[in-house]
Amino acid sequence: MARLARLLAAALLFGIIAGPAAAQGGGALDWLAGSWRGAGTMMGNASEATLSVRPALGGRFLEFSYRAGPFEGRAFYSPASEGRWQARWFDNRGITFPIAATVAGRQLTSEWGDASTERGRTLYRLADDGRLHLTDSVLRPDGQYRDFASHVLARAD
Repeated sequence: MARLARLLAAALLFGIIAGPAAAQGGGALDWLAGSWRGAGTMMGNASEATLSVRPALGGRFLEFSYRAGPFEGRAFYSPASEGRWQARWFDNRGITFPIAATVAGRQLTSEWGDASTERGRTLYRLADDGRLHLTDSVLRPDGQYRDFASHVLARAD
């Protein structure tokens, strides 16, 4: 009986430690979770894109897996504070970026890069018709963003 009590206490302690991150993380981006597919452009050329957003590593992170043509990347997002997320991006160019993101309603704005890398922004916006508008932009030296990819995705699952 004492052993069972210790096991239940350990499970409760683990739930208290793991619970807030999982709860905050899951609810804020529920609208984005799942598989998406659609058409658009990348670097001025027509392309098909896919996006998958799923819990990863015991629910501690949301994994974003993105592919457009030959380009492929992944990011692992975790909640930082109310409405704010942090992440790390990895892609098949061998590049990695830090990401600072904010959620407002059904839009996720991800600012990526730092002083040692290129900088840019990715917008994920769920439209009223249920389609996901995904736009990637790079920050130019003049402080303006230039879009280099834009896709409209529909749920694939």
